[in-house]
Amino acid sequence: MRTILIAVACGAVLACLGCSASIRRPVVPTDAVSALEQVTHSNDNEFDPAVAPDGKSIAYEVASSADAMPHVEVMALADVGTGHAGKMLYTSNDTMGLQPTWMPDGTSLIFVSRTKNSAKALVQTFGKSPAETNFVAEAGDPYLVAEWPAMSPDGQTMAMSLVNVVRFESGWRSVRQFDHALGISDLIGTGVTVLGSGSAPAFSPDGRRIAFSRTTSDGHAHLFVANADGTESHQISYGSADDVEPSWSPDGLRVAFCSAHVEEERYVQANLFVVHDDGAGLVQLTEGDRLASRPSWSRDGFVYFHANATERFHIWRVRLKEAGAASL
Repeated sequence: MRTILIAVACGAVLACLGCSASIRRPVVPTDAVSALEQVTHSNDNEFDPAVAPDGKSIAYEVASSADAMPHVEVMALADVGTGHAGKMLYTSNDTMGLQPTWMPDGTSLIFVSRTKNSAKALVQTFGKSPAETNFVAEAGDPYLVAEWPAMSPDGQTMAMSLVNVVRFESGWRSVRQFDHALGISDLIGTGVTVLGSGSAPAFSPDGRRIAFSRTTSDGHAHLFVANADGTESHQISYGSADDVEPSWSPDGLRVAFCSAHVEEERYVQANLFVVHDDGAGLVQLTEGDRLASRPSWSRDGFVYFHANATERFHIWRVRLKEAGAASL
């Protein structure tokens, strides 16, 4: 089993910080995209970008080292690309935060958090600042432990990754156990439904479909697209790598994803690709021997992601060239 696929991102990628990055090929853009641009420039490691629905700001996870408590930052994007750093809108070292995502109206964030004496749980912020949060499942299942939250466009349904799930069927007479499962729920954690095996779901812009990663019979994770209720799923990526972390294009026709090579439960090399929702037209966005991961496709056409293009992980972005982008 590749538990790395839905593990906390900093724990997965920071394991490679001790690698000899200087002797590996850097992350570079392919001919299918415009020039690579660095978005964040701190002395920390930054992961898991989530672009706000209006495209004006970005939330991401920050950790100074593999054993440091991560937190969430929000930064304005207006100055990115001008040679100036974006304006920091919020940062806090006091609130542990992982894997942020936005509510569809951009009024608040949902992310994974915990206190020193509690298990990880999904929380929602009051407003755009993570300074104050409420537990998503507080009025429902207080033991709901989930990762990689994703909101439906109407803000009513939350998809998530669940770990070690048992689903009872046919009056408890049939039992199915999933190491990694897809779940959907309302925002108070009631009526959680297990859709089947998979991880890291993403809703399409119209809310009718979800893209997700699932380990197949070849032992690798690949991308699937299904109806929002988990029915009529079909595979859209293939190959010898692990395809994970889907993000829909604004028009809902394509999916960006990370294709990673995994050894001993670690990413050893990863790059970004784009494929149509029917599996056609595969295009590679980045290449190199380092790690480019966690794409987030913005409404302005940029694909944001984290990468160790330098000695640390930062948020970067590329834009797909619509004209002349050759399919593989």
